Amino acid sequence: MHISLLEDDSAIQEMLQLVLQDEGYSVTIYPTAEECLNALQGATQHQAPSPDLLIVDWLLPGLVSGIEVIQQVRRLPQYRSLPIILTTAATLTEPEDAELQGLQVTLLEKPFAIDDMVRLIRDLTQRHSPSER
Repeated sequence: MHISLLEDDSAIQEMLQLVLQDEGYSVTIYPTAEECLNALQGATQHQAPSPDLLIVDWLLPGLVSGIEVIQQVRRLPQYRSLPIILTTAATLTEPEDAELQGLQVTLLEKPFAIDDMVRLIRDLTQRHSPSER
């Protein structure tokens, strides 16, 4: 199973990569929205590994938010049903919560326990096997 991680905080990148690799997942880290989107678009052309799950931080440097990244990912036919986890320390407004539901995104609030993240990843990847996409 391959996980793509869009996270700008290097400490969180390193921690999640170590934990997820220990759990048997391969992980590709993208520190910027642009790198992540370029890689995912490249995966549709077999230039990069296609993820089985995407983890996105909501607040990213620059002008693009995690939600905007997810909106762009969902426009790619290959990723319409890709399991996506959005991590955030922010409090959601009702419109934001409704948008996440429409985008079929699972929210994980920061700070989160690593065990909770691993459990959530297992649940999502079992429910969304690659054959379903």
